[in-house]
Amino acid sequence: VGLSIANGWLLTRIRVASFCEAPSRRVRMLCSVCPQHVVDGSPGDMLDGDSPAGLRPAEDAAVIREFLEVEVQESAASPRCLRALRLLAEQCCRGIDYKTLGLNWNHPSSRSEYRHGTHESFRAKSSVSRSKASREELSRLVRVGELPSSQTSLVAVFLREIGSEPSDGHAEVARFEAILAALEAELLLPLRAMNEGTKDLCTTFTGQSIPPGLLTKAVVDIVSHVVHGDFAEWRYSNPVGRRQLEGLSHDQIALWSEPMWTEHGGGLIVHEDAPGELGLFWATKIGGPSHGFDYEGQCLLPLLANARHKVVLVSDPAWPDHPSGRAHLRLLWTQTMPQLPVMWLEALNQDYYARVDPKPWQLAVLSHLVQKADAMGIRLSVTPFLQSSLQVLVAENGGKVTMTNDRIVLRPSNAGLEASDTLSGKHDWVQTTEEVTSAISRCTYTPAGDERPFSTAAPAQCTTTWSAGISTCFPHCNMKAAQRQLILYLFVICL
Repeated sequence: VGLSIANGWLLTRIRVASFCEAPSRRVRMLCSVCPQHVVDGSPGDMLDGDSPAGLRPAEDAAVIREFLEVEVQESAASPRCLRALRLLAEQCCRGIDYKTLGLNWNHPSSRSEYRHGTHESFRAKSSVSRSKASREELSRLVRVGELPSSQTSLVAVFLREIGSEPSDGHAEVARFEAILAALEAELLLPLRAMNEGTKDLCTTFTGQSIPPGLLTKAVVDIVSHVVHGDFAEWRYSNPVGRRQLEGLSHDQIALWSEPMWTEHGGGLIVHEDAPGELGLFWATKIGGPSHGFDYEGQCLLPLLANARHKVVLVSDPAWPDHPSGRAHLRLLWTQTMPQLPVMWLEALNQDYYARVDPKPWQLAVLSHLVQKADAMGIRLSVTPFLQSSLQVLVAENGGKVTMTNDRIVLRPSNAGLEASDTLSGKHDWVQTTEEVTSAISRCTYTPAGDERPFSTAAPAQCTTTWSAGISTCFPHCNMKAAQRQLILYLFVICL
């Protein structure tokens, strides 16, 4: 059955998961926009062949005519090329000029605002002018017959629109199928923000200098693998990523990298994005205040580049437009002999625009992660506030819930930086070498059969960080996550 979403963001084949089906760890493809629906097959299925199921050439041609004000027939090109041109028209003819406006708090805070295209960032004079120029260029290319039939031209237009420079080398590796997938995931503006803003950032949130070229390399690597179509594979296979997961078995690595999803009561779905992991670019636009691709963009890079870093997303049927909940999830190691792997869950955030009841979310997320911990045979670490919920959840499965006080080993980051409000009071910092945190008080779930001892390390002393002339106390020890989050909120409000 074809699914048509407002503004034409996604047309694809779907099937609804059987309600009698037990929660499964099998990889199933989720729609990048509406993860309540489960798609048969793999990401490539939508791209293979000249008439992929779910594409509607007549509708795509109509939208192209509306945006570009030129005549386009559905028979003018393959359905995939028509689809790519339609998405290009929708995303670049209503865009933000990051080259002029830069990265700042004034940009939209929710994915829905980007789709509406009415935020002041879209209405800024430079953004309006740039969008107009993009529309005129696309219209010209259609009139001369270069678009929509040429995949090469579509790739070139996309690279130009995201601010790719010749020195980045993206043109040498870009593939049409990958560009189409990026457009389906609404990545034109995120990639533009990274190319035109994040590369030039020179300090962290607290004012620490970032070595020249560090962010440029990370951005070039990330964008290169997006436009080549192997972004998810690269995250887990690059040398730094392999080092982060070293110590896991082959099966454990496969289970960690798998975009597992589980269905819960009322159609609630908890998922680790979807195959391809292009949804990671939008994850930090869910709740906050938080970093995103167009504010404090350096904080997003560790999620995109590190094999140890994922997100847990919540898709609520009451808000079908896109995931409405998000929590960071990492695979880290304890400073013990031997080092023990542990899944590290951070705060669960709700999308600002999503009008939903989030009360069922926390238990659903914990249930999802307990299943993953059991499957991998590793521990799960959460904030102490969740101890009672976790105990109720695992009461009958033989596992145990214990308060721990571990020091955590942070192996080098593939982004050159790390960002976390539970691992450090710095919020984000340069992290090119292995580090060990102070002892952090957490609640830890251990699967049945794991009898290895817990750490008894004592808490470290608190220190104070000073930034930009503003004195702000960030405890570097076992401060509760909610307190640290509140301090960050107040700091942002003061700014």
